[in-house]
Amino acid sequence: MKTTKLDTPPRRRRLFPLLLAAVLAVLFWKSFLPNYVHFSNDGPLAQQNARWSQLPAAMTGMWDDLNDIGSNAGVSPPSMSALIHVIFGPVGYSKFLAPVALFILGLGAWTFFRQLKLTPLAVTLGALATALNSAFFSDVCWGTASHQIAIGMDFFALALVVSNSAETSWPLRLTRLALAGMAVGLNVMEALDIGAIFSVFIAAFVFYRALVETDAVFLKKTVRGIGQVAVISLFAGFIATQIVVSLISTQIVGVAGTAQNEQTKAAHWDFATQWSFPKAETLSLFVPGLFGYRMNTGDGSDYWGAVGRDAAWDRYFANGSQGTPPDPQQRFIRFSGGGDYAGVLVVLVALWAALQSLRKQNAAFSENQRRLIGFWSIVAVISLLLAWGRFAPFYQILYSLPYFSTIRNPTKFLLIFSWAVVILFAYGIHGLNKRYLEIPAANVKSSIAQLQSWWKNVRGFDRKWTIGCGLAIVASFLAWLIYFSQQPALVKYLQTILFGEDLAKQVAAFSFHQAGWFIVLLAVAVGLLTLVLSGVFAGRRAKWGGFLLGAFLIADLARANHHWIVYWNYPEKYASNPILDR
Repeated sequence: MKTTKLDTPPRRRRLFPLLLAAVLAVLFWKSFLPNYVHFSNDGPLAQQNARWSQLPAAMTGMWDDLNDIGSNAGVSPPSMSALIHVIFGPVGYSKFLAPVALFILGLGAWTFFRQLKLTPLAVTLGALATALNSAFFSDVCWGTASHQIAIGMDFFALALVVSNSAETSWPLRLTRLALAGMAVGLNVMEALDIGAIFSVFIAAFVFYRALVETDAVFLKKTVRGIGQVAVISLFAGFIATQIVVSLISTQIVGVAGTAQNEQTKAAHWDFATQWSFPKAETLSLFVPGLFGYRMNTGDGSDYWGAVGRDAAWDRYFANGSQGTPPDPQQRFIRFSGGGDYAGVLVVLVALWAALQSLRKQNAAFSENQRRLIGFWSIVAVISLLLAWGRFAPFYQILYSLPYFSTIRNPTKFLLIFSWAVVILFAYGIHGLNKRYLEIPAANVKSSIAQLQSWWKNVRGFDRKWTIGCGLAIVASFLAWLIYFSQQPALVKYLQTILFGEDLAKQVAAFSFHQAGWFIVLLAVAVGLLTLVLSGVFAGRRAKWGGFLLGAFLIADLARANHHWIVYWNYPEKYASNPILDR
């Protein structure tokens, strides 16, 4: 059977950076207004203007003199963030750091997916899903854009690794591995402990790929994998030595709570795991806004989950709320600056890819792709289990390892989870494209007739998948009805976690509304995938199928992400007044 070629001409492939820039420009349009800068919790404009943090002098050392005599702030590494600061200046940096970081992230994902030889549609949608993933997007909007720049560097590193093949000459192969190591080093410079965590997973990927991608003797593959990891580690260490030494000297050596003995680790547990991801909130990966968005919005979208909750509150509630409650000014009852929504379509397609990879016969992927999809599926599961932190036993295992107790906040593993999910999504779009879009269209007169004919004849995996998706929609609707019936109980619970009665009612109503919207989004996503599976978008209609998938992806994630975009009128915010003057 002759397939329909949907390969995109080189010129069109290069249009993706323009598409990504256009999407980000629309979302961050206010950055182009003269008096506005984007909110940043970790690096506000006033801090960017502080003399002690100015570049390039800060690269030789910083002394933060904000309070009393000040403190050692380490050094500012010659990183991508520093380069952006030098180019844009403090105001421009505050305006454009968030979209620029997401652009680097999306460009890195686009490069990696191209090197995987995925179809153009998979490359484009996978990169868009990466740049707009709420875990990344909300993190950048909170003021930690260096994390997204770091993950972008990780994608570039993976692209360099997978570009090597058995036919690649050894000088070129070695050069690519060295460059990959430098990209990993930049990742550590930007994201510190998060960068170190990503580095471990990159090393695991490099070693695993060396084991599964060739038919050589096992010992030879093992030595090759160890050698590749060693080269990458060597050059990563060369790039990141300065920031690692500074980090150890200012954040570990001589710092209370970082000693590596059992007593110190046990005493440090509550502090290290305060930002854990409650198991119940795993639903928010699929249901946008179920637990709210930002803190103290006052419009009903307030976050009401348990991320950031001090363990003293857990013990207080477990004791039946008896005795004196903890002081909420000293011990947070909740505190979240980021979201974790992965996207309805993204999760569906990623799940489809993971299940397809388990099929030994008639799978949508090659043997090598199935193995790599299996790797990223395992990464997604492991990272989610670790993100639960103190709410599950798994993080305790990691915490017991040397120096892992110095890393705070298990929710950081949600970034790893999101990383793996968007890669699975890209693979999924590739499989759907190859199997259902790049084939000749059936000789039928209408889409409805094609859908009816397909459902009459379809068997096996596709039929089970479609029935399962339909049952998921029905189950979601029934769950929403049950949830809605519990409105008084939810309002009462919200009051116990320090929401006023009126705001509690608004928060509950917002949560019910978001859960209802999820059912609509799920139904649309399932409908689009069903049309793809049925062959409605095969052949010449494939472009329409790709367009609709992309439009839904952007609309879904943009709808959730707009809650994180906050701007300040900085001349007004930093305006002088008699009290400050005095």
